[in-house]
Amino acid sequence: MSSSRDTTPAPYARELEVATAAARAAGEVILGLYGRAAVSEKPDGTVVTQADYASDAAIRAALSSAFPGDALLTEEGADDPARLAEDRCWIVDPIDGTAQLVARTGDFDVFIALAVGGAPVVAVSCQPTTGLLLSAVAGSGAWIERPEHAPRPLRFSLGSGRSVVATKGWLGAPENLARLGRVAARLGAADVVVETRNLCARALLPGEGSVDAIAGIRAGDRRLGAWEWDLAAVDLIVREAGGAVTDLAGRPLRYNRPTPRFDDGLLISRSPVLHEQLLTALAEEP
Repeated sequence: MSSSRDTTPAPYARELEVATAAARAAGEVILGLYGRAAVSEKPDGTVVTQADYASDAAIRAALSSAFPGDALLTEEGADDPARLAEDRCWIVDPIDGTAQLVARTGDFDVFIALAVGGAPVVAVSCQPTTGLLLSAVAGSGAWIERPEHAPRPLRFSLGSGRSVVATKGWLGAPENLARLGRVAARLGAADVVVETRNLCARALLPGEGSVDAIAGIRAGDRRLGAWEWDLAAVDLIVREAGGAVTDLAGRPLRYNRPTPRFDDGLLISRSPVLHEQLLTALAEEP
């Protein structure tokens, strides 16, 4: 089967293959527990399920077997500070959207990314309930693959209508809505929505009820709930598909840091032009 993936640079061909297989296998594990996984609560009040831990274990086993010298940072695993000494670190969210899994909406994903020198170079996002898979390799592009179809190149484009800027609770809503409203008014052709569904690269896809930008904006003393495992795979997929991902100062996000949390804000857009407009408006509307 021929696809654009055939041109994947040799240094990351195996990493992409292993990450893709691991994400799909984790998806099967999750579906095997879907609707019957035991639910508990973390100290921060968020929910976690047996499926999260089972997915985490499956992905860890696959990555550790294939790349035993690489570091691992996952949402459900203990953080080993030794990862900071490693140039290569896999960053994993075994289930992004656990609350959606518990509610049985089907709107959740598995994220796997490899960061090298603090930048993501391989990324895979898999939605277990639909089989939709997005992937990317730094400098080589992004791909979308649906069941029974070959991977095809993924490129984002901005529509001609009003832009939709989305946020949600872990990205600062509702406290950030006043500022985002001023930003939208300044742009003159943008609407702000608070999403209940999972906000990830999938949300930017045409035909998926898509949004044009995702904003994480801190308001007051409240910290954002944005962690490296929420963003590493999304970051690379969006940028390789022609979009933009930065902090609010326009700087690239960095990964495998001592505190793997993005507290100061972030912006994800499917158009670099819209991204720059939003950054400018945010700077003018503190």
